[in-house]
Amino acid sequence: MTTVKKRIGTRAIRIVFISSCVLAMAVPSNAANVSFNFTGSVSDVQGGVFTSGGSGLNGFGSSLPMSGSFKFNSATPDVLPGDGSWGLYPNPIQSMSVKVGNYTATFSPGSSVMQVIKNPGLGDTFKVTLNNFSGSTVNGLTPTTFEMELVNPNGNVFTNDHLPTTPPSLSSFASNQWRLVFSGVGNRVQGALTSLVPLPAAVWLFGAGLIALVGLGSRGLTSRKES
Repeated sequence: MTTVKKRIGTRAIRIVFISSCVLAMAVPSNAANVSFNFTGSVSDVQGGVFTSGGSGLNGFGSSLPMSGSFKFNSATPDVLPGDGSWGLYPNPIQSMSVKVGNYTATFSPGSSVMQVIKNPGLGDTFKVTLNNFSGSTVNGLTPTTFEMELVNPNGNVFTNDHLPTTPPSLSSFASNQWRLVFSGVGNRVQGALTSLVPLPAAVWLFGAGLIALVGLGSRGLTSRKES
């Protein structure tokens, strides 16, 4: 019986260790890192990237779905700290992926800007601009820039000009637009956002709980067999 208890105790320690490791993975190494998911659709295609009925790699047609995600450092310093109505944050974006139809473009850390404008007289704006995109050529043109801009002319959305740690509500803005720009002049695909939500961290916690449950089930089965 003592041997059985030792085996059960060893398995319990292993379960706790595995669960702790997964839970540690669920906690960001840098609490300032924030991730947003977004979706949208294509409403307009201009220049050489247009192809009637195109699905992405062969050119873009209208009404294609768009989706993506990006991670940024919400602790990025504001280069205009004395201006409480305009927050300007250089190079906060750590990664981004955008999919339009069956076409995907990605961003590596490089040139990016996030702006939060809080101005009761002129309106509120949330804008993200990224350069240094990479992806396959579309009709011989390469992706260069991605932009996302939300505008509310009433200026009643933000309480300050800090980077948001939760996504701004799209319903609070009179207009929103995204655009993926390609090399040359006037080559872009663009449209409106349909959702902007935080990347759920609960997936990792669910995984940790699942591992623990499976381990506990195995322990019970072993106990019955060895007793």
